Amino acid sequence: MILKFSLLRVLIIFSLVVLLPLIQNQWLNLYLFDINNFTIYKFLYFISGLICPILVCLNSLNSFTSYEIFKNKNKTFVSGKLLLLITSILLILLSTLIHNYIFININLIFNRFIIGSNGLLHVELDKYLLIVLVISFLLIFKKVKLLIKKIILVNYFIFSTVIWYLKINEILLNDSYLFNNILKIDNINYINIFLLLLIEIVYFIWSYVSNGSNLSDWKIQIPTNHIFVIFFNIIIFYLLVIFYYSMLSG
Repeated sequence: MILKFSLLRVLIIFSLVVLLPLIQNQWLNLYLFDINNFTIYKFLYFISGLICPILVCLNSLNSFTSYEIFKNKNKTFVSGKLLLLITSILLILLSTLIHNYIFININLIFNRFIIGSNGLLHVELDKYLLIVLVISFLLIFKKVKLLIKKIILVNYFIFSTVIWYLKINEILLNDSYLFNNILKIDNINYINIFLLLLIEIVYFIWSYVSNGSNLSDWKIQIPTNHIFVIFFNIIIFYLLVIFYYSMLSG
């Protein structure tokens, strides 16, 4: 039963990562034959670009969000000042990643659809720090943390859809857009996935630290090796997503 299930998962992953971009590229080629008119192939190509973001969101919600139980037999604990340092670093890092990820998406939308190609939104340092602190505080609460995770995935879906729209319509980003020319249409998909991957990893670590009564007891068990299986699953999944985008026509 386990073997059949594993084989099924391999076949599904292979189909999505390899076959789907091949089919999409064929639809693109057929659409380019009659680029001046609306064709079913352009519609199929556009709709197919939503499949990967939807599956990423569903998989993240189902597999990388609720870390309720950690079966850990290790009796070595972290507590005191070291735990305070770990907690502070994780909250600040995760909050900063979330803020920057959402802000990049908002800036992209404003840059291309609202303000114009030369317009960029800026956040003053004091407001930036305040937002990071507020997010850090909200992440302490379990229900709010789950809500923030859903907001992150909504942001990812919108980000991916906007990138897909820009690519289909051959709309280039302004050369001055964020990160000194790093964010261009050719590699912005990778940056989108990479930022989400970083958030997933830090979110998992924070879920481990804040799991159950860890914070109220002010001590956490040092994780055993099985915890790294979760890291492996997260990284492998998003590497497959990156490989999927690499298969698409540039």
